[in-house]
Amino acid sequence: GAAAAAGFARSARGRAGPHLALCAGLVALAMGNAAADPSPLRPRWVKGERESRDDIAFEAWNTYSRVTASPVRLAPPALWGPSRLLPARWQAPIPQRAIQIDGAAGTAMARLDPSGGPPGPDDLPAHGYLEWDVTSFAHRLRPGGAAAVIGVGGGRDVLEAARSGHGAVVGIELNDLIVDLHETVLRDESGLSTLPGVELVADEARSFLARDERRYSVLTMSLIDTWAATGAGAFTLSENGLYTIQAWQIFLRRLTSDGIFTVSRWYKPSSPGETGRMLALAMETLWTLGAREPRRHLVLLQSFNVATLLVFREPMTEADIDRVQDEAVRLGFSMVLTPRKLPVNPVLRQIVEQPDRAALHAWSHRQPLDYTAPTDGRPFFFNMLRPGAWLRDAGDVDELDHAFLGNVRATQTLALATGAALLLTLLAVFGPLLARRRALRAVAPGDLIAATAYFAAIGLGFMLVEMALLSRLSVLIGHPTLALAVLLGGMILATGAGSLASERVPVTRRAVALAYPLLPAALIAAAAALAPWAASTFGAAGTGVRVVVGATLVALPGLGMGLGFPLGLRLLARVPGGGLLGPWMWGINGGFGVVASGLGLGLSMVFGSRTTLLVGLACYAALPLATARLHARGAAREA
Repeated sequence: GAAAAAGFARSARGRAGPHLALCAGLVALAMGNAAADPSPLRPRWVKGERESRDDIAFEAWNTYSRVTASPVRLAPPALWGPSRLLPARWQAPIPQRAIQIDGAAGTAMARLDPSGGPPGPDDLPAHGYLEWDVTSFAHRLRPGGAAAVIGVGGGRDVLEAARSGHGAVVGIELNDLIVDLHETVLRDESGLSTLPGVELVADEARSFLARDERRYSVLTMSLIDTWAATGAGAFTLSENGLYTIQAWQIFLRRLTSDGIFTVSRWYKPSSPGETGRMLALAMETLWTLGAREPRRHLVLLQSFNVATLLVFREPMTEADIDRVQDEAVRLGFSMVLTPRKLPVNPVLRQIVEQPDRAALHAWSHRQPLDYTAPTDGRPFFFNMLRPGAWLRDAGDVDELDHAFLGNVRATQTLALATGAALLLTLLAVFGPLLARRRALRAVAPGDLIAATAYFAAIGLGFMLVEMALLSRLSVLIGHPTLALAVLLGGMILATGAGSLASERVPVTRRAVALAYPLLPAALIAAAAALAPWAASTFGAAGTGVRVVVGATLVALPGLGMGLGFPLGLRLLARVPGGGLLGPWMWGINGGFGVVASGLGLGLSMVFGSRTTLLVGLACYAALPLATARLHARGAAREA
């Protein structure tokens, strides 16, 4: 793209030949590389490790990920939280493949028929080792009825649901490449699509379950996260919409009256960060659904470094509790929490002892980690570090939380990138401005300050609103890349329309110069008020409807914000010497926009996307202070 732009730029100057030939060659090279199998130009160094071609038997790309599958190898069964009593017969090597997403997020695909024959339901007993994984425990309590699995991955959760006797099993997978592996490329090995009653759905789980009318006796979500995005600082594209109060309300409502929603996360006894937040999230969700005693709905089991939380839709019966205790003892899982047993760990114990939501919030705010339950307005489940710990050494923070999950790396990436953007803005924009201050003597200092404040404010405000809306759209639309496309497309179209309409705005009138910045502020306020309503009202609608609603939500403030830049330039052009400042104001606006991208994420992580929207609103609401000066100076010059 950059080479093509350079080539066409040279073409405009009449020297097209060599440069267009170079562009054509680069395009041909890219097309040839895409068509070749295996591709000669491919990643060799992935997530800090060298990748060998011998480890890849299959590779595919989509717009948001790269999925690879290793050759079939014999290895002990892949279990997240294996029992300490796992029988020797279930530790024997089995044929399986390693499935990697973006070279880091791993899962295993076991061959349904270990002998290599045609797969079928008769092969299910060969996978009895899955019973001894703590993530599968809910199937011991509710083996019948229908089951749903959030995150198919290599298929182990779907396989165990079918093996446990569920008549219907729905596997919901965000990544369509994973579903394609099971249904086409590796169909004869995976065997999931050959099992009666198994349905694989390529969709975002939350939006699918919001519109699905079926009821499930077991709904599982085992270690579902794409922490590769978090580790890169891409907070808004991480799969955090599955871990909010609103999402868990949807999941619990999709259960039968005796159904169980089960979630598994990493467990660190010295500091149970994720497990504690998961427990707090369950309690708050149950409170919002009217539960009087959340403890009567909860069981927390642990095996090695994995904890599994079982959330019962209705209070557990004495028979349920007896069954939990019998099965946990038989399978060798530790009972951290049951209605009859409080956790030994002081953090977990204090969480379940809180009498209500207000007490839980007050307790959480006193802790070194953030245990408050995430919401759609602040959906960052995996980031539990307080802002004061964002720049601490990873070794120090490891005592508080799982640094290997990306918390430290992600927050440091965000903070350092924002600081670097601010420094580069100061050097690249304000440095030359100071160096040429003699050439700008025609501009009064007050005019320069007013102009700088104006264009910095609209740069900050625009990006803060955009980042907050991306967080909201990710929840409403479901798919992160589709949400990003809707945001950018809707925002560009709406701001373009606003800029086009700015020609008709009589900004030379004082009342208009003072009032027009209040229009985007009012529209941002409307978007902030409508965003939660849109998510709750249209969350169960089809993808097309959600895209239209999302685009409308973005367009609302976009139309107003499109007025800011062109009208500001018109005001500046009337100021004595203002014509000299135009290029600098472009740079200031762009520089502060880049800084605001990191600042917006930081504000959303700490205070929520609503606060980020309101700060963006404040940037526009403060503009009349600058436009009053610019208009007055322009009017005085023309008088």
